[in-house]
Amino acid sequence: FDPVPKADQLATEVAKAIQYKARDFQDVLDIVRRHANDRMFQVGVHILRGRTTPENSGIALSDIADTALRTLFAPVEQEFADAHGRIPGGEMGVIALGKLGGQELTTSSDLDLLFIYRGDEQESDGQRPLALIPYFTRLGQRYLSALTAPTAEGILYEVDMRLRPSGNSGPLSSSFESLVKYHQESAWTWEHMALTRARIVVAGERFSSELRDAIRSILTAPRDSDTLVRDVASMRARIERDRKSGGEWDVKNRRGGLVDIEFIAQYLQLRYGAAHPEILSPNTTDALLRLKHAGILDPGMAESLVLAGGVL
Repeated sequence: FDPVPKADQLATEVAKAIQYKARDFQDVLDIVRRHANDRMFQVGVHILRGRTTPENSGIALSDIADTALRTLFAPVEQEFADAHGRIPGGEMGVIALGKLGGQELTTSSDLDLLFIYRGDEQESDGQRPLALIPYFTRLGQRYLSALTAPTAEGILYEVDMRLRPSGNSGPLSSSFESLVKYHQESAWTWEHMALTRARIVVAGERFSSELRDAIRSILTAPRDSDTLVRDVASMRARIERDRKSGGEWDVKNRRGGLVDIEFIAQYLQLRYGAAHPEILSPNTTDALLRLKHAGILDPGMAESLVLAGGVL
């Protein structure tokens, strides 16, 4: 019943556990799973006992997921580098989308992730070198396995990679250049909607800055307002057709539910982002408040949407 630790405290907890208890990589996997599952259980108790709000529980669950993602990345990367070396100037970043991107996780959410890489050379420098694309594809596969494979401590997270460029038909890890080119030239409107939820979880300072700038540039590109509203309405109709509402208690998919609130925020960010880049935020509530402050969304309507989202 104690307060759930903040992100930096969570990172310290799991780092100490690994330092004193981990004998090998398998132990690291188990320790991270045990830590995350224990803390998720704590948040669940707080929800059941009414000790937290939906907003606060979403932040706490997202902090737990962020901690697991960041903690596992370094040992996975090091183990891979021990076998294949490193790509000079190379780096892989992890971008969260969806509920994790907006720090709105629930106890049953999966993680929507993108793996993005860059590299100055075309081959790694290890004893078993790999070319650039296979290197980061296999590193991404290794990292995904570390997140999803069941161990003695159970499953950590289900991960959804379908929001990567070209969906399931595309490579698991995408180059920085291909991500930018795809969203500038080929992406559907719904993919830009998904990108409004992007939040960088793992990346070095320089690469993180480049990713943020690229995402901001994509989201603030001028758009035809008529085409945009038709595309958003079409996507909403498709969801309604493919995911039948479970009745009045289906607070996510029913008319006036969470999906509609999220679509309003995403549509308005894409519609007005070019003129008002300050409205961009991966968190739905924050985006609605920014839209209100920018004079785009009526204050009463914004407050109604924020209240409804919090209650739902």
